[in-house]
Amino acid sequence: MENLIQDVKYVKNTAHEGVFMRNFFSREDNDRINNSEVCIMPGFQIAPHIHEDSTEFFYVVSGMGEFLDSSEWKPIKKGDAFKAPQGMTHGIKNAGSELLVILATFSPPIR
Repeated sequence: MENLIQDVKYVKNTAHEGVFMRNFFSREDNDRINNSEVCIMPGFQIAPHIHEDSTEFFYVVSGMGEFLDSSEWKPIKKGDAFKAPQGMTHGIKNAGSELLVILATFSPPIR
């Protein structure tokens, strides 16, 4: 199948220890979105940060954790969906004992 995306390798996120990613779409592929699978090991996090020019959408595939929504940490679990609009401080931490797996989509793409 021509449009099947296979064999995308996990890469270590250099900005956040204990975080690994597989990038499916990026700025090199299109000018509308980028999409990644993000894996956060237990006890690790994506530290609070801001995307000035992109909105980020998240979907929890497995695990549980917490999402920083501006200034408040909120619990997240498998099946939850949430977003971080442009300019909003946000972060994600794995508060569980299993791998936290999230699909993350940016529009417009950041990479």
